[in-house]
Amino acid sequence: MKKTKTDSIIREYIYLDNLEVNSILAQFEDGIPKVIEEIKQSTESNTEGTTGKMSTKANGGLQAGVKGEVSFGGELGTNNSETNSDMYQEAISTVYHDYAVNIMTDELEEHGLLKLTTKQPEGAFVQLKSNFELIDPVSVSSNLDNDIISFMLSFADGDDGDTISAKEGFSSIAQFGNLLNSLFPDSILIKTNNALSIAEKSNFRMNTAQLKSLVLSKRKITIIGKIESLIIEESLNLDAITNNLETNPALFTSLMPTFSFTILNTLNLIKKDDRLIKPIAIYFE
Repeated sequence: MKKTKTDSIIREYIYLDNLEVNSILAQFEDGIPKVIEEIKQSTESNTEGTTGKMSTKANGGLQAGVKGEVSFGGELGTNNSETNSDMYQEAISTVYHDYAVNIMTDELEEHGLLKLTTKQPEGAFVQLKSNFELIDPVSVSSNLDNDIISFMLSFADGDDGDTISAKEGFSSIAQFGNLLNSLFPDSILIKTNNALSIAEKSNFRMNTAQLKSLVLSKRKITIIGKIESLIIEESLNLDAITNNLETNPALFTSLMPTFSFTILNTLNLIKKDDRLIKPIAIYFE
């Protein structure tokens, strides 16, 4: 098997935008062929199924028994072959996608298109390794419904002012989670040094419960992505938008994005000069 530069490193991919990876590879002349060649050199073909391994012994047996044996053997062979084929195709698909990230990264590096810092213009491809904070808006709201709040406060003594304040506080957090989910639907937010990645939830290889465990992780995360925009001062100035709406109605299109980023700024998730990133691949190593 051909050795690669990642032989000594095991990557844990938690996110992959396959459409974006394939789109980038397709724009390099030998991008996808390189992936296929890597797979050929790193996997062994095992397409032999058990189809055809049917018993045909009829000596001393009734005709009905022979028919039954042949029928059973054929069904078993077909089922095993289909199962093996499905498993093999799934394995090949996973291998393809993971190798595709490596080839994509190599191609971007070879053409001088992959940068290692956030101080890049819009449209630049970056590979960032950093400590991180993960925010799942849905979890923030769903984990603090009325039943959970009541259970958490059931251990408090009496119904004093502190308990009432705590209940109001939990309710506010839940409402805030709902607001974030409305502003960033079907998304997970990942804060890293001088950047915020807005990741599509369906591209994660982890379910909601598994994602919660990452909140406690102290590992550094690696994000390969594309800088979509730069946070400038005007992006965080909601008053400048609302005060000029009457004279410039076109500013209405900027109202909700500015409101969204103002909220994130209030949470210290973004600041002026940060980059907003569309992630392509996210992993630990």
